Amino acid sequence: MSETIVREWYFLLYSIAAGTGMAFAYDNLRLLRRLIPHKRFMVDLEDILYWTACFLASFYLLYYGNDGVIRFFAVSGAGLGMYLYIMTLGKVYVKGCYNIILIIMKPFVYIRRKMVYTGTRICRYIWKKMLTGVIKHFKIKLYRKKSTSGNSDHTS
Repeated sequence: MSETIVREWYFLLYSIAAGTGMAFAYDNLRLLRRLIPHKRFMVDLEDILYWTACFLASFYLLYYGNDGVIRFFAVSGAGLGMYLYIMTLGKVYVKGCYNIILIIMKPFVYIRRKMVYTGTRICRYIWKKMLTGVIKHFKIKLYRKKSTSGNSDHTS
């Protein structure tokens, strides 16, 4: 084969690899969004940064690999790389990483819940003691409404 054709094949393989890398990077972004809740502004900002990085990677690939000429097989190679990644490793990667992180995080979530539960109980106890002290200090009388249900004193 001529050197030009070999170079074109390498360029196609590089564009497939670039597409695979772009899809892998987006899967990592999706994984981050699943683990850490984001507000809409942050999601938009992350998307802008992601697409800017993809544009720069594509520009670099086309400029140095193909002398800046945009050709159909370069763009379709990147698309093919994305498609192959999504249909093979992409399905397993996000789900597997998410499940592994959930397993690792489970004890920390349990500890956090216990700390919040204990903290609220302590705060309620302190508030009750403070309120009781204020009531005793200012000699405030609390009147409770007596319930009439269940009293055997009343005769009809």
